[in-house]
Amino acid sequence: MRFTVPLALALAAGAILPAAAQSQAQINVPANVSWLHEGSGLILRSKIAGMPRGTIQDSTRVGLDMMVQYAEGEETAVTLYIYRPALMSVPLWFDRSETQILSRLDVFGTVTPAGPARAFAGPKAATASALRRVYVPGKGPNKSTGLAIIPLGEWLVAVRVSSQSLDPAALDARIDAVIAGIVWPDKIAESPAAVPVAACADALAYDSHAKSMKPDAGQSLLGALIIGVADAGKDKDGKPVPPPLYCREGAATRQYAVYRAAGDTKNSYTLALGDAGRVVTVWPGVSTEKKDVGYQVSFGDLDRRLVYPNFDKLPEPQALIQAVSQLRPVSAVARGSKNVQIFVPK
Repeated sequence: MRFTVPLALALAAGAILPAAAQSQAQINVPANVSWLHEGSGLILRSKIAGMPRGTIQDSTRVGLDMMVQYAEGEETAVTLYIYRPALMSVPLWFDRSETQILSRLDVFGTVTPAGPARAFAGPKAATASALRRVYVPGKGPNKSTGLAIIPLGEWLVAVRVSSQSLDPAALDARIDAVIAGIVWPDKIAESPAAVPVAACADALAYDSHAKSMKPDAGQSLLGALIIGVADAGKDKDGKPVPPPLYCREGAATRQYAVYRAAGDTKNSYTLALGDAGRVVTVWPGVSTEKKDVGYQVSFGDLDRRLVYPNFDKLPEPQALIQAVSQLRPVSAVARGSKNVQIFVPK
């Protein structure tokens, strides 16, 4: 189950067309031929666990968010998602995907987890860096449904299986068979151990009067440069920085959930949109002139980061979504690039 928030990010001003806004494309591959996803190096055979491959779709047209289906008649259905999230965190995106399952009352009714979420080592991995869980739907034809999310370098592979005939234990075994049926690349960077997201111990103090500030070219450039360094996953000395542990702030919805990194308890948060890898982040702004510049805002798409006008105070999630949906970005940096685009007047 996939849910992408249809935000018209940056389109009002015509500055940038995010990957999320582009039309979906179907990839035509002969039924008896294996298919290679070039970005991740995964190879998907014509059959997995005895199930023939169905449609292959690309929501970005550049291979950043793929959906591949397999099915055994109408009894058991498998959907694989291969995507490159703006923020790499197996626990966070597992939490977002699980929220979609638990909130689909129209399809599954009240869903009961068949056991705790558990970490496991994916293929060719030594660390239990992946997460999985199986659920029992409260209504509908399915006897069980399940989810697994596996890291693959800067990519995530989400496995969704639902079955009208398999009980939870058998479906869990089918997930294993699906994972084993994928041809994984030989060289896979080791990912950190995965720990399921828990609720935050305390609450953030949003300011309901927070407002967007006047764009500033210097601040826009500095914000984009900081984002570029953070996205590189290295500190100022060039050493790898492990991803933070996140807790969930408040209740999650299908549309979004708020997450806080350990140590950032009162002045920053990440808004994860839907479950397809896109985030909005707000954190204290940095100034070279020792003045109060408020809070920096950025939207992380699958292929780039957009920087928006700062807020004077810590905004509520809805105010943040409204600002990123309606305001023109002030700068942008493509993923993996050091070239910053500035959109505010000089």
